[in-house]
Amino acid sequence: MPTVTDGTTRDARPTAGPVLVRVPAADAEWVHALPPVPDGGRLGVTVGDATLTAAAGPLADRGFDLLAAVPGRWPGRHVDLLVPATLRASHPRWFAALLLVAERVFDLRHGPVHLALRAELAAHLPAADHTADID
Repeated sequence: MPTVTDGTTRDARPTAGPVLVRVPAADAEWVHALPPVPDGGRLGVTVGDATLTAAAGPLADRGFDLLAAVPGRWPGRHVDLLVPATLRASHPRWFAALLLVAERVFDLRHGPVHLALRAELAAHLPAADHTADID
């Protein structure tokens, strides 16, 4: 199983909490690379470049709600999805398909990762103190 540079792996097995999945948005077809959210569910996404907000309609058609453009620490042409453990556990094939197009997967149980992605997480989690939502 390949290891991503931040120490995480492209493993579809659920972890205890949510993971932030980063998918590149390099070309015009990036929205269609995302597997639709299963069972008519909704999942929030952020984008790393404000020009990608133009894809809000096509994203919504696939079950994704565009939350914000968040350049964060790593601005660029990518989309971030905060995927809860319950969704990964109930739809492992969907999560495996998402991992096939992912550039990185961040396990938020690791403190340094949580701190480095603070701006991205703030857009995904409504509470002021995100620690309780991650643990």
